Amino acid sequence: MKALSLWQPHPLAIALGWKPYETRSWPTSYRGRLAIHAAQRPWNTFTDWDTEARRRFCEHNKVHGWVPWSFGAVLCTADLVDCVRTSELRGRIPEEQEFWGDFSDGEDGKGRWAFKLERVQVLETPLPWRGLQGFFEVELEDGVEVPPPPAPVQGDLFGGL
Repeated sequence: MKALSLWQPHPLAIALGWKPYETRSWPTSYRGRLAIHAAQRPWNTFTDWDTEARRRFCEHNKVHGWVPWSFGAVLCTADLVDCVRTSELRGRIPEEQEFWGDFSDGEDGKGRWAFKLERVQVLETPLPWRGLQGFFEVELEDGVEVPPPPAPVQGDLFGGL
């Protein structure tokens, strides 16, 4: 199965259903099932965006219990159903969705691309796997299962800081 690696907290936001678009500087013609991989890199940045993202996770945890974090593992799968320019979506999708992606025109001013993700299924247990840039292949067994209630913490919300 094709996979795409993202830095936390983005893969977890996809798994929770908060991030239906993954934005990239490059387009894709691929359509189909896609494994979402959480990179090994810890979440240890502290911009205004990071502060707001942490606040959103803390609010979620107050209501739903602690969300397990994983790094260096496949967390979920989703159907990649479309790829559109971010300029077509900017200001037209809910702020909650736009928050999780870079819907700017990119560093070069030529625009970015949004991969539309649907039918997210969370793996019952994250699958340790070495991530790569761009699309790469992972081996998943048939029948990805939706997880039971939240499990104990697997990583630290703030990247070990």
